[in-house]
Amino acid sequence: MRRVLNFLETLRKVRPKPCVETVVTANSIGKKNTSAGDKRSTAGQISGSQAANERWQNLKRVLLTCGGHQEPEAAMHMGVLDAEVLVGVLEAQRFVSDVFAAMDVPDDAASEMADALIAADYMGQRSMGIHRLPAIAADLLNLTVDPRMQPKLVSERDALALVDGQNAPGPVVANFCMDLAIRKARNQGIGYVAARRSNTIGMASWYTCQALSHRMIGICMSNGPPILVPCGGSEPLLGGNSIACAAGSKQEQFLMDLGMSAYPIEQLQLEYSNGYLRQLPDYLALDSSGKPTNCAAEALRAQRLRPFTPEHKAFGLAAMVDILCGVMTGASYATHIRHRSLFSSDNKLADLGQVYIAIDPMRFCVSFEERLADFHQLLRNVIPCDPMQPPLIPGDKELQHMQMVDDQGGLMLSPSTLSVIQELGERFNIDPLNHNKNLK
Repeated sequence: MRRVLNFLETLRKVRPKPCVETVVTANSIGKKNTSAGDKRSTAGQISGSQAANERWQNLKRVLLTCGGHQEPEAAMHMGVLDAEVLVGVLEAQRFVSDVFAAMDVPDDAASEMADALIAADYMGQRSMGIHRLPAIAADLLNLTVDPRMQPKLVSERDALALVDGQNAPGPVVANFCMDLAIRKARNQGIGYVAARRSNTIGMASWYTCQALSHRMIGICMSNGPPILVPCGGSEPLLGGNSIACAAGSKQEQFLMDLGMSAYPIEQLQLEYSNGYLRQLPDYLALDSSGKPTNCAAEALRAQRLRPFTPEHKAFGLAAMVDILCGVMTGASYATHIRHRSLFSSDNKLADLGQVYIAIDPMRFCVSFEERLADFHQLLRNVIPCDPMQPPLIPGDKELQHMQMVDDQGGLMLSPSTLSVIQELGERFNIDPLNHNKNLK
């Protein structure tokens, strides 16, 4: 637990200030932007429409690849390294914050959005990390997410609240709601905060971990665009609809983050765009005609994934999340939620629904932390199948990945991700991302 809390405090206290001096926004297309401090004098000479087109070409390439419409080799050109590189955690946070700031995202929101991406890479969910930057940038350029909006309270009771996200960035809404839930739990023992008109929050467990510093249990749920096909069906009806939970003691940490698809769509995008995956195992995805497919590109184009097995139970769990997050909050749900159109400013707003819960376990049992430590010990004392590989319990993989990042001195970025962010840095005229070495 300490490793998670230390990382959280590091990001909150040591947030590099954006160093962008020339800010080009989606609202200022068609204008020229100049600054006495420009590091590249040519940047201000490019018209807004030309600059926007260049940015879109960069984003289109990677989004088309992630959508299975373009071969992944196209994402690695112009001498891009064919090996992963190592980037310091704070350097990655600085660069991503600068990209958001260059898109006219306020500094606080830019840092919150960057933190969510960096945390995912740090904790081992790379498909929810910096790899998602082009998709988020596309939403900002399409004006389907409003980075200047702030969530607001719709209604409130002692332990309950309903929040209107007002189409603000997902991490901004999530942090607002989780903070509110924690404050309510401190007074009432539990805080239940629901949100509507929100956007994608990224890794749900990032927000549940924030309850750990208050010695609380954190729970987070979110719905999403339909990708999940019901057992025996051929059309996607529900999103991956993640659930995350975190609880900790001085010695141990419980951390669970679960999506309902047999193969996460974000992981499929990451692996395909880097050329790591062409063929899927059986029974994971359907093509656009509703037939089973092993082709990763067809699966990406169709966006039709099977739930994890047993399928009817996973689909039922996804439906439960959608009822709590979508139906009950007044947000969109099931097939009412939009799929992102890559290049259109006419997109409907996502209007995602989410639930954030904080629980003070001491209100129920003053010896909770000791009992949780004993609970973990019971799980760890099981006789392993392989004496060289002790059984993993929820949270171990994340802690192992964080330890690996600390030991190696940074995050590993894939070739496709590195290509995209390097070009974004050039287009937005921000300091390039410094990386340490190639990882063969």
